[in-house]
Amino acid sequence: MAAVPGAAGEPILTGVLTSDFKIGSDLDLCLAQESRDMEPIEGLVRPHIDGGRSGGSGPVLTLVSPATGEPMAEVACAGAEDMHDAVGAAARCWPLWRGTTFHERAQRLRRLAERIHAERHSIARLVSREQGKPYVEALSLEVLPALDHMRFIIHHAERFHAGLAVEPRHPFYTHKRAHYLYDAVGVVALITPSPLPFAVPLIQVAAALAMGNAVVLKPSERTPLTGLRVGELCADAGFPAGLVNVVPALPESTMHLVLHSRVDKVFVTGSLEAGQSILPMVGCAVRPVVLSLGGNHPSIVAGDADVERAARGIVWGALANCGQNCGAVQRVFVDERVASQFMECLLREVDRITPGDPLEPGVDMGPLQSNERRQAVHGVVSEAVAAGAKLLRGGTIPEGPGFYYPPTVVLDPPMDCRLMRDETPGPVIPIVVIENLERAMMLANDTDYALTASGWTRSTQTAERLMVGLRAGVVTINDVLYSYGEPASTWSGHGKSGMGQNHGTPGLREMSRQRFVSFDPADNEAPLFAFPYDDRGRALVEASFEFLNGRSLPRRLRGLWRLVRLERFRRRTPLRALLGASRRRV
Repeated sequence: MAAVPGAAGEPILTGVLTSDFKIGSDLDLCLAQESRDMEPIEGLVRPHIDGGRSGGSGPVLTLVSPATGEPMAEVACAGAEDMHDAVGAAARCWPLWRGTTFHERAQRLRRLAERIHAERHSIARLVSREQGKPYVEALSLEVLPALDHMRFIIHHAERFHAGLAVEPRHPFYTHKRAHYLYDAVGVVALITPSPLPFAVPLIQVAAALAMGNAVVLKPSERTPLTGLRVGELCADAGFPAGLVNVVPALPESTMHLVLHSRVDKVFVTGSLEAGQSILPMVGCAVRPVVLSLGGNHPSIVAGDADVERAARGIVWGALANCGQNCGAVQRVFVDERVASQFMECLLREVDRITPGDPLEPGVDMGPLQSNERRQAVHGVVSEAVAAGAKLLRGGTIPEGPGFYYPPTVVLDPPMDCRLMRDETPGPVIPIVVIENLERAMMLANDTDYALTASGWTRSTQTAERLMVGLRAGVVTINDVLYSYGEPASTWSGHGKSGMGQNHGTPGLREMSRQRFVSFDPADNEAPLFAFPYDDRGRALVEASFEFLNGRSLPRRLRGLWRLVRLERFRRRTPLRALLGASRRRV
């Protein structure tokens, strides 16, 4: 991403504003832009606070290109004072934004979507350069899903803004008009990861803004430039200054954000370690938190599966983004009846993968995010091989610049090795041959994680067994990864995979406070069970027990007759309640 000097001499990330992309001359221009993007960004990149680039009292972070290992930018991280300023700006802006009409919010969100569409190629290049995923993958798995989710958010957030009607079920209260109102939470802190540096924060920011919140975004320290681009896009779309603040910071500085007294809710998307470090702090501050953490995705290939389809899906599900998705396939259990044919198909698909520079045309898989991650992945693979697993492909660190690691296939690793027990964010496919579907599901569920899972079968009956038997928050049959791009699906895990929900209408609820409100239009004397607690009050209660909980129809009818005879009941309960007494109460 090229940089031009800002008003204060700081660089502002910019890109071509091309809404149409044609084959031919436009492709040549795009490739020429990519070449220019490889130049280091000059100047110190600072946080985006209160509508401008300011702060940066923390350490200076040197970003390194995953493809070359060369420095590409220097970022001034936010310190405690910057976190305070960002939260303060959001807290000042929030009451005004909360008071806007949904029409105004939707108008700004549509403008944001238009900006993203216009700048989709420059956004994808930035993601490729900073995070390492191939350019086409950055478009298809980052920018495109973000726009799809925004359309869903704009459409469905309006229903919550208007409130949802509640139909009273108690016979005495059927005349009341009740609603669930969904109010803004306030200042929302978003902690987001590097594997999806654009889609994750953008979708969460859009949901937060649609529900009337203000945002402080702390992007991964490995991909701060993409996080800052989210803040710039929001500013370009006309959102008020201070509504969206972006504070790149090291993990140890995050505590100043999540513990701030004016932060109302915290969303953490990242590794298990990230969630475990932040959760105790948020608990001490007594504020709600949503955790979307790691996964250990099992994929089961049943004996009646289309093995070629399963092989293609599993290879993509395991190797997309170099295996650095929390929903990536990480364990494969294949029925012994089709194991030989499946292995042949899978290895053929793996051999077709083209690794390389993520900005080069035709590249399927880029580098890992960092050398530390590459060393960690290689260590886990080496342990499995030393414990008896068969290395069928990959498993070696290539020479040369960048943090590349080859597609790696491991057969029959021990079930107690780290490769099978822990999340391994890398391009590794462990395969275990099993005797039957029941054992496959038992092994698939034998994990502390429960985020995503998949199965492959031609049988509707087998598909139903897998959907019910696999305990992950998201289970897909004959497909992988797609649910993240489906706006109506939720993204939620159990166990060490997190708590709470993102995406879909449940994700919008998480960005709001649900309140119950009601209006009684009847001209009643007083609430039904109000003072005085005299003999008539006791008779009212006893008759209510008999009517509402009598064990037989005659007893309930006798209770209703006793109620109707009580003057207090007639004065305090309108006729509509009596008419509603025969309705089903659930």
